[in-house]
Amino acid sequence: MPCSFFTYSPRLSEEVKQKRHVLFHANKSEWLVVNDTGLEIAKHLDRGPPNADVAGRLVSKYRISAEEAEHDVLSVSKQLDRQHFLNGKKTKRSARYPTLNSAYLHLTSRCNLSCPHCYVSSSNDNTKKDLPATIVLKLIDELANNGGQTVTLSGGEPLLHPAIKKILKYAAPKVGIRLLSNGTLIDKEWAAFLADMDIFIQISVDGSQKEIHDLIRGEGSFENTLRGVECLQEAGLGERINFSTTVMNQNIHDLKEIISLAKGFKVPLVRFLPLHRMGRAKKEWDSIGSGITISDYEQFYQYTSELRAEWRSSIEISCGLSGFLLKIPEAFSEDDIWCPLGKQLVVGANGDTFPCDLMMSDEFKVGNIFHDSLTKMIQSDKMKMLCQALSDRRVKIKKCAACNWRNLCQAGCMGQALEHKRTLWDTDDFCDYRKRVYEEAFDKILGLEFGHYDEKSG
Repeated sequence: MPCSFFTYSPRLSEEVKQKRHVLFHANKSEWLVVNDTGLEIAKHLDRGPPNADVAGRLVSKYRISAEEAEHDVLSVSKQLDRQHFLNGKKTKRSARYPTLNSAYLHLTSRCNLSCPHCYVSSSNDNTKKDLPATIVLKLIDELANNGGQTVTLSGGEPLLHPAIKKILKYAAPKVGIRLLSNGTLIDKEWAAFLADMDIFIQISVDGSQKEIHDLIRGEGSFENTLRGVECLQEAGLGERINFSTTVMNQNIHDLKEIISLAKGFKVPLVRFLPLHRMGRAKKEWDSIGSGITISDYEQFYQYTSELRAEWRSSIEISCGLSGFLLKIPEAFSEDDIWCPLGKQLVVGANGDTFPCDLMMSDEFKVGNIFHDSLTKMIQSDKMKMLCQALSDRRVKIKKCAACNWRNLCQAGCMGQALEHKRTLWDTDDFCDYRKRVYEEAFDKILGLEFGHYDEKSG
């Protein structure tokens, strides 16, 4: 039976007699390592001759016994079959069918801070909007009743929502909760309230010291945020906290120190996020983002990669580079797409609903929760169109169609492509960097695999 694949071969010295190669499935994220003989067998099987004919070629070329040749061919054939390579040419990639798994709710546009990089322009303004509690509780019910797993509660600052405790109490027995907060309002009473819930709490920390953090987030915010973290830890929530840092001019040279701060507080995860030209950040771009280049981000990604290796056992570091992964997460394995688009809805404080927090514009609005159900919006024609685009980009974008990595990076982040190129039908600005990192990663994998192929694939 025919298979279909791309091949990546490392840059190894001529002294290496038996090289290793990676075969990438043409339509799925599957890949496997083979040696020279395995590659030759796979290529013959791709052209369609029976296993016996391929074994005969090996006997003639390598002067090995028929039994040994048949064993090698059968071993490679089984591996190709096990990883879904056989009939790969006939495997059609279907678009994701939109199914609601999570909701991201901007409960309020109120905030006690006024950060220059806020992508929803939140502030402490009495004219700001809150999602009505009755609507939020209804959304949580609909999410849970349709098999949804998690709700993210954001803002603004979600703790400023007038009914936030009622919402948290209602949601806790029904779905997992992710609470995104600046941490400044969290005291011992709040921490005790949160302690018994199935909840993860993300705290925004944009500097390792008050001079940097307060420059970005306002006077006194650093001290108040860390006091909130201490309260959460004292309440037993230490393992369910992560820090989130938006990378900008003011803190790009402070990132290692932020990780050290998190490590000192025994925070298990730090997430670094790229600055997006949205909301207030668009107005403040000259001061917070204009000096940062793609090259700066690339150096940062390389640096965090080195730090991850150095501190692997003590803290997890996420660098925010979308589209770089070697294996699709289990939660997304069914349709083999890593992006959550089509599995989530993002609801603004005015009720407008979108497929992604990087696609919060009228062009991509799928409805409004004041008059549309979550089910109606997740299964809207616009959402289905976007899911089809999500599947098609890797083959319809010309430079992706012939790329080895296309089924891993999947043409990168669609939201970032919109931000960088103003179209869905191009890659984001990190495409070239991802290619280099994939090459480096697979060169290392092949180096680790060297000498062990027979144990894994016969």
